[in-house]
Order: sequence, then C-alpha cells, then structure tokens
Amino acid sequence: MSSARFVVLVILSMMMIVADIRFGAFSQVRPYLSLFVTPIQVVVNTPQKMLNWAGEHLASREDLVKENQSLQAEILILRSRQQRLDSLHAENVRLRELLDASQRVDEKIVMAEVIGFDQNAYSHRLMIDKGFSSGAYVGQPVLDATGVLGQVVETAAYSSRVLLIADASHFVPVQLARTGFRSILRGTGDLTRMELVSVPRSVDIKKGDVLTTSGLDERFPSGYPVGIVRSVKYTQGKAYADVAVVPLAQLGRSRHVMLIEKSKVREE
Repeated sequence: MSSARFVVLVILSMMMIVADIRFGAFSQVRPYLSLFVTPIQVVVNTPQKMLNWAGEHLASREDLVKENQSLQAEILILRSRQQRLDSLHAENVRLRELLDASQRVDEKIVMAEVIGFDQNAYSHRLMIDKGFSSGAYVGQPVLDATGVLGQVVETAAYSSRVLLIADASHFVPVQLARTGFRSILRGTGDLTRMELVSVPRSVDIKKGDVLTTSGLDERFPSGYPVGIVRSVKYTQGKAYADVAVVPLAQLGRSRHVMLIEKSKVREE
C-alpha cells in the first residue's frame, strides 16, 4: 500500500513540475509556497552553519594563541639583546675608567681579566688570567678602576690568585687624605666593610673621609684610593675609636684589573 502511494506521489510531483515549467501553473503561488519551505531550509542549514562558525572561531583562537606565543618569544629575545647591550655598555664604561686610572701609574702595567672568584667565611680571593709568564709575582699589587683591589699571593704560568683587601688576613698601610694621619686598614671578611686600626680619640676623622695608600710598605702605590670612612664611633672607656671603612674597589664585581710592578704613582 505504501509503495503504491509513493508511486502516486512521484507521478503527481512530476506532473506538477511539468505543468509549472510548460504552463507556469504555480508562478503565482510559488512565493507563498516558499514560506513553508523556508523553515525547513533553516533547520537543514543550521547544523552546517554552526559547524562553520565553530571551525572559524577555533581557527581564529588558535591563530591568536600562536601569534601571542610568537610575540612573547620576540619580547624575550629583544629583552635579552637589551640586557646584552647594557652589559657591554657597562663594561665599556669600566674599561674606560680603568684606562684613565692606569694613566696615573708610572711603572709597567699588566692588564688582566678575572676568571674566578673564591669566597667563603675565611678567605676572599680572585683568580686572574695572568701568571708569571706575563710578569706576575707574589706580592704584586692589584688595582681596579676605582681603588686598591688586593695583591697577588700565588702564581702559575698562566694564572694567579689575588687576595682581596677585604680578607680578614689582609692589612694595608693607609693615610687620611684630608689630614695625612697614617694607620693600618684591616679586612674583616666582609666585602663591604673594613676597619681602621688604632685610631686615637684625638684624631680628626669623620664620615666621608677618603683613605689612600701611604706607600710605607713599599708595595702598594702611594696615594691610591683604598676606602671611604663610613662611620666613626667612640665607646666610653676605650682609647681608640671604632672606624668602619667601605672599600672603593669593586671587590666582588670587577672583571678587569691591572697589575703594577712598583708602588710609584705620578703626582697630579
């Protein structure tokens, strides 16, 4: 029964199509018939439209994620390059300062680079890339662009170890630049603090005074800056003042240093 009905419907459909094509039988009612067809078309097309929208949305989000990752990587690269440029600029400034400082020394100068840094509770030492093959010797003073750094305590063919002035076992004869008072500057094991030994209470010394090498040990150049007075304290009952000094040399940061053969500095 259903098969016969299907055949009848097919025949009727074909007859309607032929009639519409040849005679335009449904030309006037076709716009009204489309009102019934439109909802069906909307229902049929909606899933495809949703799939297309979802695909475009996901593709757009994926593109944004990739673009964001690319921009983040580019930012990191640019920051790295900027840091490198800043580092090179700072190094050029230090080298220029070191060159300016070296002009004050009359005797032979050997430029060296720091290649190692040993630090513990008992010792502060640097390793430099110059040894006895370059003329380095035990006891040789070592300076950086801003002040006295230390002295060579061990040499090899192509490297040497430098004991920093802040080491607890190191002593430097110094004098007060403002008054000429002479004393001994002792390391404390702290890279940022040294102590002036045996300063009588009657000595004219105050915060901000600059200490230079006195040259009495015939090792460090006379008149070269060593440190600056950070504080002066007087304790009741003590004959000597407690004088704390900040080293002027960049003890933990210097990369380039100079070795000098004699403690002779040209007067300016």
